[in-house]
Amino acid sequence: MTETLPELREMIRERLGAVMANPLRVPQVTCVVCTGPISSPYTHCYRCFADARRERAPVARRVVPLTYAVVGTQADRDMYRYKDPMPDPQRLRNPSYQRLLLLLLGFARFHASCVERAGSRPVAGLVTIPSLRGRTGPHPLTSLATVLPRHWARTELRAAFDIPEAQRREVRPEHFTVLDRTAVAGKHVVVLEDTWVQGGHAQSAAAALLLAGAAEVTVVVIARRIRTDMQGSLVEASLRQVLTDREYSVDVCPVTGGGCRQPASSR
Repeated sequence: MTETLPELREMIRERLGAVMANPLRVPQVTCVVCTGPISSPYTHCYRCFADARRERAPVARRVVPLTYAVVGTQADRDMYRYKDPMPDPQRLRNPSYQRLLLLLLGFARFHASCVERAGSRPVAGLVTIPSLRGRTGPHPLTSLATVLPRHWARTELRAAFDIPEAQRREVRPEHFTVLDRTAVAGKHVVVLEDTWVQGGHAQSAAAALLLAGAAEVTVVVIARRIRTDMQGSLVEASLRQVLTDREYSVDVCPVTGGGCRQPASSR
């Protein structure tokens, strides 16, 4: 895509404004890691709190969701339909794939540098999470990742086979193998995941990278999925705030939840 930034901003507003929803980063309303709804006076959701306390498997402390995908909405349907089996030319014409590509392109153009500034060092690597379900052929997430910065050097993870369904959402670094440990050693690596439910896939990949020598891992997840049929009364107020109708805007930084981090020289 060769659009100028103003043209890209307007395209995102027109095509994503009524479909996507900016994740919120509000103390005691949303989890400081995954942006899911929580109840006051907590800072983390139960799953992110438990993952952070694990001794066997280190996890990513920075998770950057690009949109909420509420069950039953178009954004949620997009997370399934973009990867339906189809020839590549047909996928490029698929509206769900196009919306996710535009969402990622907006992140790449406006906010990838915010991930760089939030870390202790610039991003030097990128991995996309392979399927644990035995999917054959390239995953469509890999083609979506082509719009991300080129200096985020691509490296690969290999998924384990025959993982029982009950274990797939657990944090287990052995679910993934880093094919080239030298490509991640001492580096800040971004893990790209399409959907975060409880974060098991993404954090298993992050753990594998950290155990392979990565200095830092940031998870960029296209959609933080939210269910409204299993929320307890303790988080209902937070859930209502998260689900307030508002137009998606690329000007809301997914790293900070507000304005973008400024370079140190401009502070």
